[in-house]
Amino acid sequence: MPTKRSVLIVLLLLLAACSPRAVESETLDAPAPDAISGSSDGNARCEVPAQVFVAEDIRMYCAMPGDVQAFLTRESACQHFAGEEAYDEDRARELAYAIHESCDDRARRFNQLLQRHTDNCLVHTELMLLGTRNELALDAGSRALPNPCPRGM
Repeated sequence: MPTKRSVLIVLLLLLAACSPRAVESETLDAPAPDAISGSSDGNARCEVPAQVFVAEDIRMYCAMPGDVQAFLTRESACQHFAGEEAYDEDRARELAYAIHESCDDRARRFNQLLQRHTDNCLVHTELMLLGTRNELALDAGSRALPNPCPRGM
C-alpha cells in the first residue's frame, strides 16, 4: 500500500511540475495574455494587437513598418470575419459590414505596399508570403517589380 501511495504522489508531483502554470512561472519573459510583445530594436517594445492572431503574422508584425503593421491588422480582421458564420439576419448584416470595412480594396492596398517597399528585402519577402497565404492577387505593376532580395534568400 505505501508503495502505491508514493508512486501516486510522485506522478502527481510530475504532473504539477509540467502544468502550464508551472512553466509560466519559470519563464522570466512571459508575454501578457492579451498582447504579445516583441521588439524590432533593443529599446522599443512592440505590442501586437489581439486582432493579429495568425502565428506567421504575429512573428513578422514587429519587424514591419507602421503601414505594413496596419495592413496586417486589417487583413487579420478580414480573414477572421470572412470565416465567420451568419447564423441569423442580424449577424449576416454585422458580418457584411465588417467584411466591407476590412476586406474592401485589400488587393489594391497590398500592391501599394509592395510598390512602396520595393527596396526592402524583409518587407518584400514577408508581404509576398502573406499574399500567397491569403490569396492576394498581384497586379501587373507588382509582377514587374524587381525582387530586392539577393539570390538565395
